[in-house]
Amino acid sequence: MKALFRENATAGASRWGAEGDVLALDSRAARWAYRIIFAACAVGLALAGVLRIHGYATGPAVVRVDGRRAVTATFPGTIERVLVAPGQRVEEGAPLVTFYSADERAQYDRVSSELDLQLVRLLRDPSDVGAKQSLTALKAQKDLAASILKQRVLRAPVAGAVTDIRVRPGQRLAAGEPVLALAPKDAPISLVCAIPGEYRPMIATGLPVRFSLDGYRYEYHDMVVEDVGTEVVGAAEVRRYLGPETADALHLAEGSYVLVRGRIPSSFLSEGKTYGYFDGLTGTADIRVRKESLAVILIPALKAVIE
Repeated sequence: MKALFRENATAGASRWGAEGDVLALDSRAARWAYRIIFAACAVGLALAGVLRIHGYATGPAVVRVDGRRAVTATFPGTIERVLVAPGQRVEEGAPLVTFYSADERAQYDRVSSELDLQLVRLLRDPSDVGAKQSLTALKAQKDLAASILKQRVLRAPVAGAVTDIRVRPGQRLAAGEPVLALAPKDAPISLVCAIPGEYRPMIATGLPVRFSLDGYRYEYHDMVVEDVGTEVVGAAEVRRYLGPETADALHLAEGSYVLVRGRIPSSFLSEGKTYGYFDGLTGTADIRVRKESLAVILIPALKAVIE
């Protein structure tokens, strides 16, 4: 039977008398790798327990000018002239726009002519009872026609600066449609935020708010919560509160919301330039509502153990 190993190989193995290692490894590299891994884990656990992560309640927001007064048409009609310009200061009672009043003017002139005729008739015959009765009726009609003619001029309900003119000559308006707006001089600027209703128990006055204006990326402005709604309302109620001029600008999903208000400066800085805020500008508001450790966020079960 042929041997499994060669004779010279078995002779060499018996001469050395000891078994050698197939591969010799240096254990120092493995020891240092384990030390680095353990140190990184320890540092990570320490940071997870020390670091605090802020939680934010986010919702759409709109800029409002405090004291701004919307002027609407009190009756249906067609605009004849716009007597003011944007930015113009007007006093209370100043004429803003006039409506076409040809029919009302014709009615007033007709009644005035008839009144004059009856007055002449009465002067000729002071005992004319019919003339006296006609004179009384025509005087009442003239006063009514004069009142209607006066209403064809829309006047400023309060003093302020003219903003947001919505009409032009020849435009037909229905009663209640917006004409323009009046803003007081140096009026403060507020931010109205629609925050999801589930955050209402966490929101209180004094909480910090970060606001970013749409169209200005990475431009953040800070304020604090000054007023919080006492009730949680639906999206339709939020739109009603904001009014028809602003409601369509906000993208509100169906659900519940709480209204939060805060004061912001009248201007902001973007790329080295100063810009002013205008009523109706929209953005996003982030309200800081909670602060938790990183360990609890990564492992929620730790919250019950810590508490």
